[in-house]
Amino acid sequence: MIIKKLILKNIRSYEDLEVDFPVGSTLLTGEIGAGKTSVLLGIQFALFGLQPGQKGSSLLRQGEDEAYAKIFFEVDGQTISLERTIKKSKTGSITQEYNVLTMDEQVYELSTLEMKNKVMEILNYPKEFAKKANMLYKYTVYTPQEEMKSIVLERPEIRLDTIRHIFGIDRYKKVQENSKIFLQKIKDTIKIKEVLVGELNLLKEKLQVKAENKIQLSKETNNLEIESNKIKTEKDFLEDQLNDFQLKMDENQRIITENETQKATLEQKIIMKNRFEKEIELMRREIIDPIDYSEEKLNSLNMLITKHKVILDEKTNIYLEINSRIMSLESQKEKPLHMTETIMSMENCPICLQQVSPEHKEKISKKNKYEIEEINRELESKIFNKNQLIKEMNRERDLVADYEKDKNILEQNKIKFEHQKNIETKIKSEIFILERLASEIVELENSINMFQKELDNFQNIKIEYTKVKDKYNELLQKQRAVDIRFAEKNKELQLIKAQLDDLSKEIETKENLRAQIITLRNLQDWIEDKFLPLITITEKNVLAKIRIEFSNILSNWFNILVEQPLFIKLDEDFTPIIINQDYEIDYEFLSGGERTAVALAYRLALNQVLNSILSKIKTTDIVILDEPTDGFASEQIDKMRDIFEQMNAKQLIVVSHEQKIEGFVDHVLKVDKAYSSKVEKVVSGNL
Repeated sequence: MIIKKLILKNIRSYEDLEVDFPVGSTLLTGEIGAGKTSVLLGIQFALFGLQPGQKGSSLLRQGEDEAYAKIFFEVDGQTISLERTIKKSKTGSITQEYNVLTMDEQVYELSTLEMKNKVMEILNYPKEFAKKANMLYKYTVYTPQEEMKSIVLERPEIRLDTIRHIFGIDRYKKVQENSKIFLQKIKDTIKIKEVLVGELNLLKEKLQVKAENKIQLSKETNNLEIESNKIKTEKDFLEDQLNDFQLKMDENQRIITENETQKATLEQKIIMKNRFEKEIELMRREIIDPIDYSEEKLNSLNMLITKHKVILDEKTNIYLEINSRIMSLESQKEKPLHMTETIMSMENCPICLQQVSPEHKEKISKKNKYEIEEINRELESKIFNKNQLIKEMNRERDLVADYEKDKNILEQNKIKFEHQKNIETKIKSEIFILERLASEIVELENSINMFQKELDNFQNIKIEYTKVKDKYNELLQKQRAVDIRFAEKNKELQLIKAQLDDLSKEIETKENLRAQIITLRNLQDWIEDKFLPLITITEKNVLAKIRIEFSNILSNWFNILVEQPLFIKLDEDFTPIIINQDYEIDYEFLSGGERTAVALAYRLALNQVLNSILSKIKTTDIVILDEPTDGFASEQIDKMRDIFEQMNAKQLIVVSHEQKIEGFVDHVLKVDKAYSSKVEKVVSGNL
């Protein structure tokens, strides 16, 4: 990976910054507090985002709500850009809001996790470093000098765990820890299984006793079954006899039922015969006096009634017409009377308003009087006719009423006449039925006598049936007793079989548990005696191999920075040991420059070993050093030229305020703070 450009907005002290990074060695220089470290933190944020435990406020420019970082870098000849944004919410929390990756002219907007996985893929970081991506970057590319000093001064066990973590060797420790947990689980499981297996011998003895009981019960149930079958055979024979008897008894019962039915029928028929005889006698009495009835006379009366009703209707219509005319004439008479009264009382004509003369009044009065006389004459004639019609109508009504009375009498006689005819017919019918009943009664009496003779023959069969039935019931009770004993013994046998099955399964389970205990103990012995020692030896060998290589490289870098007689090496905890003529010197007694030399050598050695082991990662071509000469004397600073040359990195970025280092690098980027605008400016140069 080669970094090409970095763009920052509102990152730490930068409001707006754009830096182009050339290939080769580059010095990022400026006064203390000018913002050099901010550039390195911006690179780290652009690549990996906020790290666990890192607060967004450490990056966000004071007074701003949003910050932005974009980095352009090259991997295997391909230019890639990453953009990230952090934003302050209304509650004051700062989170990553926006992640964009541009590659192959394709723009991908990703979640923070997707961006992290994509960057790891691009940089070819191993998948097992998914949770350590920033740590891998830190120890292969960029580690602040103070952090490297802190790892040198850490407690040995913490430093060793850090080394394990960095090189991915912590999996051996995890295997050991998990193995111990697994061993404890095995031991606990063995204890539980041993408790469960404890009663195995007792269960086997119990199984033997139950097996003997099973044999005895099997014999008893077999004997009972034989006895039951013998009784069943004898009972079946008797049952066949009973069935034969039952058929005869059923026939006997049928005859009894039929006989009783015929007796009941005979009784009913005798009752019916007596009833018919009485009814015939009564009906004969009803027809002693015959009724005189003539159909022609009834028809003649109906014709007369119809004729006089027609005459009555005609006269009624004439009466209605005359009465209507009388009412009309009465109405007509009122009009001239009213006119005469009006003219006689009138003084002036209501139309012409002239005075009405007495002559005119007299003339009109005579005219109206003549009209009234004419109406009265017609009215008298009509009234006379009306009275005549009333008399005639009353006469017709009387005639119709008399004819109706005669008709009613004839109709009553007709009903009586027809009733007598029906009685005569019924008498003939019932005499026929009576004769048939007499014949049926004789037949039934003969049949009853015959059935009675047959019933007398069934008495002996009933006695034999009772004897066989008693013997059958005796066998039935005996079989029930045997079957009950058989069922009890069989149930007991089945229970013992079930107990034997349960015991066998339990014994089998415990045998399996015993086999499992043996397997678990073998596994326990193998883990304790072989696997854990092997893991421990493997870890020690891997650590030893890394430590030897690490120690040699550390010694080489240290020898460049610090002259003899000081010598450095690593102990088993990767703690740097400084030796002066066979005497160890405590780190606290070293000078500031020597301490920085130890930390820088440790940093460079760690970088070189990691890149050697993880040779396929894409960050082996770049190294970033932050204030690597802090506390160095002038002579030690001069040796940084040799350091830079031997690092052989395609891109080296050094942050330092030491002016001498400008002569050791290919490019110089000077950072100046413009206090008036509070904006950092970067000016590139090539020395």
